[in-house]
Amino acid sequence: MRLLGDRPDVPLVLSAMDLFVLPSIAEGMSNTVLEAMATGLPVIATRVGGNPELVEDGVTGRLVAPQEPRGLTEAIAGYLEDSHLRAVHGKASRQRATEHFGLERMCLAYTDLYSRLLPGGATGGQ
Repeated sequence: MRLLGDRPDVPLVLSAMDLFVLPSIAEGMSNTVLEAMATGLPVIATRVGGNPELVEDGVTGRLVAPQEPRGLTEAIAGYLEDSHLRAVHGKASRQRATEHFGLERMCLAYTDLYSRLLPGGATGGQ
């Protein structure tokens, strides 16, 4: 086993993959899933934590039950056997990552939040 530590070349490593798999038993909002999606990879992840918010089952990847090796194996095999499905879900994955979770979207969401929370809106009443 190797623990590779901090990797400055994560986009390069992800671009060498055909599929991204995250079989967590517990998870928050996974940056690794978002990085994989932004790279254009279909994602297989367990249906825990924030994964269902990120991965659209059957659109950008597959969500499987946690601690169910058979379901995970079947999802992986499905993608390995179907390069067209990998391409379609990978393209949808990238589109979802950039449109819903990209920097521009995040900035707009923060601006909207601050506008609603500050007295007088975003201008502070000026």
